[in-house]
Amino acid sequence: VLGLVRSHRVKMEREYWRQHTDRVEIVPYDMLDGGKTLRTALSKCHGYQDTCIYHVASVFGPSNDHKQVAQGNVKGTEDVVRELARFRASSKSRPRLVLTSSMAAVRATGQVPKNGKVYTFEDWNTMSELGSNWGASYQWSKAESERQAWKLAKDMGIPMTTLCPSFVFGPSHNYGASSSYSIDLVTKWMRGESEVQSRLCVDVRDVASTQVTAGTSADAIGKRYIVSAERRLASLDTANALKKASPVPEKVHADTKFDGGAIRIGEQEVEAIERLNTELGIVLRPVAQTFEDMGNELLAQNALTVRN
Repeated sequence: VLGLVRSHRVKMEREYWRQHTDRVEIVPYDMLDGGKTLRTALSKCHGYQDTCIYHVASVFGPSNDHKQVAQGNVKGTEDVVRELARFRASSKSRPRLVLTSSMAAVRATGQVPKNGKVYTFEDWNTMSELGSNWGASYQWSKAESERQAWKLAKDMGIPMTTLCPSFVFGPSHNYGASSSYSIDLVTKWMRGESEVQSRLCVDVRDVASTQVTAGTSADAIGKRYIVSAERRLASLDTANALKKASPVPEKVHADTKFDGGAIRIGEQEVEAIERLNTELGIVLRPVAQTFEDMGNELLAQNALTVRN
């Protein structure tokens, strides 16, 4: 297994994986180098008949140059498909791609579902505008990245599956090495530094299981899956789950003003669970369990020191 990470994380990732297995090799990756570092990594895969590439992340989070970041996300995705086509032409391998897209590619904030009821894998974000703000730019980048990936994969004959997870939460086994936006967010909630929000979300462990299954199932090729709970957990319920591990439970407070937008909190928002189960054998964890496990893991790793 080859793991491609940004250069500043190579040493950290190598140390982490060395403690768990000798079958993972970490190599540097630059999303904006026109595919050069991916090409170098793929050169190590010559001789293998089947190769699966998991594109698992894009740049996410507030930034002043969000328009440029969003365009970089799209270009990086396009380069992955092109490099796979190049690799296939120069080797005997049959590469396939599992692209981790996002619910942001399914719908924009406030966008009404195509069927007027719930979002399905047939919905596409048609409203987010590049440059409006960092959130809209990110959403635009996920939708545009996936659109271009499907077009290129079809044109170049690359078997592909796309996964559209909602907001990803869950326990981190390496908190000190993580720069995760979701971890920073939950840490603030548990310290009482910001209001607990209601999010449509999914457990990181379930996303990982879906990625592995999608990359090994022939039936998943050419398909798009939403990977998400079907309803938002109310902010009060999320807060109650996090209070169990918070060092200051009395400070954990919920945002009770947000009603869910186009679909009210508590109502079915997406259609995903039955298809994930019947086609991929995936069963998602309850959202409350995700937050409780995440809170306990952060507490165990001393990530919740309250700031005075």
